[in-house]
Amino acid sequence: MTVLPANEAVRAAKAQSAAAAEQLDMALRLAFFRDSRCISMLHEVVDVACGCDAVDADALVAALEDGRARGPMMADHRAHADEVRGSPHFFLADGSDVHDPGIGLHWADAGYPVVDAEDPGVYEDLVRRAADAAQGAA
Repeated sequence: MTVLPANEAVRAAKAQSAAAAEQLDMALRLAFFRDSRCISMLHEVVDVACGCDAVDADALVAALEDGRARGPMMADHRAHADEVRGSPHFFLADGSDVHDPGIGLHWADAGYPVVDAEDPGVYEDLVRRAADAAQGAA
């Protein structure tokens, strides 16, 4: 499964606005992880985008068809490939980052992750840290 079309769509939405990119990114993650939709297919990505009120879906389709977001997306990937370990990977305003917060896992011989432990309480700490950083910046 490739997420290239989804990533390219989020990059194209970013040209519309940060809000459009953020809304589409979340919608695509929900489509994939929650709804098991195949976000490697352009028609699925576009269908998800049509449900995002901050995204101009027609402009998004035009950007995906002419490829204007692909180059900048790949340049970002090359520049930051060593920094991102997977999804979810949170980068916080204080300069810290955390990959798969609250998850303990191992990789099965077949090449897929097996979750051994989960602590959903870590998200409260992440939100608190982000809020503290935002308040300190204000």
